[in-house]
Parts: sequence; C-alpha cells; structure tokens
Amino acid sequence: MACVFSSLEGRKNLRRKVTGIIMILLSIGALGFWEIWGRENLSYRNILVFKEPHEAYTVITDEMLQEVKVENASPKALKPGDKNRILGMETRQYVPEGQELIIEYFRDPVFRTGLTRDSYILKVPDVWIVSCPESIRRGDKAFFYLGEELLCETRVIHVKDSYGQEITYSGLDRYYPTGRMSFIEVLVSAENMRKLSGLAEKGNRFTIIYAEEEYER
Repeated sequence: MACVFSSLEGRKNLRRKVTGIIMILLSIGALGFWEIWGRENLSYRNILVFKEPHEAYTVITDEMLQEVKVENASPKALKPGDKNRILGMETRQYVPEGQELIIEYFRDPVFRTGLTRDSYILKVPDVWIVSCPESIRRGDKAFFYLGEELLCETRVIHVKDSYGQEITYSGLDRYYPTGRMSFIEVLVSAENMRKLSGLAEKGNRFTIIYAEEEYER
C-alpha cells in the first residue's frame, strides 16, 4: 500500500514539474511574441509628423510630411489617411520635427496670396498715414478712410518696426507692444491696390482703423 501511495505522489510531483515547466515556457513564448511582434503591431500606430521644424503661418505641402510608427500615440494624432485634411492649411504655431500632429495645429491660410484669390500684399509706409492706432496687430481687419469716405477693408498681415521686425505683445495685452510701428503690410485686391497707390501718389494720406479679430498669432 505504501508503494502504491508513493508511486501516486511521485506521478503528481512529476505532473506538477511538467506543468510548471510548460507554464514557464508558455510565459517565455508569450513574452517573446509580444516583444517581437505584438508590441509593434498592437501598441504602435502610424502617424504623421514633420520632417523638419516649421514656424507659424507655414502652408503645408506633401513634401513636408512623413509617416512614423510610435508607441502610445495620442488618440488625436493624425494618421496617414488624414493627410488630405491638412494639405494646403497653415500652421498656427511653431511645430518641431517628429512631433505628432493634431488638427488643432492647423487652420485655413488667412493670408494666402495669389492670382486665383485676387489677393496681394501692399506695404503701407507711415508717410501714407494720417492716423493709425499703435495697437493694430497681425490678423486684424483694417479699414482705410480718406476723410470720411471708406475706401476699402483689408487684412493686416504684418506690423513692423523700423528694423523690419514684427511687432508682437506678451500674453493678451496688445497695448504693451515689443516695438514702435514703422509700417504695416495688408492684403488687398488688385483694384484696391491700384486705388490706394494712386491716391497716395497724389499726396493723399489715409486714416486707418481696425477691428480686432479672434486670431491666434
């Protein structure tokens, strides 16, 4: 009876050892599978990034973008299939290379020029101006008056000092600028460009007022 009992215990111990070895092998196999195939294919996603860093107001082209595979990408990260959503848009802010891209980094290009848009850049020097608020900034709507006559509505694309540097401001307070305005550049149609230039050549000077826009600079 003792021999039978001992034999049964020996078989149980053997089965436990075999089971333990099998569990260890399965665990090692599962870990290897995860590291070799599972992690990359289940935890990684293909997303869009910039090949190089880009400043704000840069219009997006196909050549600027590349696909990379990253682990734990944000749910908002743009995928390769989202490329057409941002082509032709512009950056709202500086974006470094390799940074996962999200749609909030982009907007329609407010300042795009070209023949098809009938939109041109006109530099307005201070000698053309009777009065213009020093608080005018990039993105504002500017209205040109000759006396009491409204000549045209434009979009300000640059407000620069005498060194050609863009005048900005800290935080939300536009009344504490980084410099003193020397000239502004605005977007105008061909017709309005001819109108303003012609009047200025005759010695006329303009009053400029602006409407502050909800525009991220």
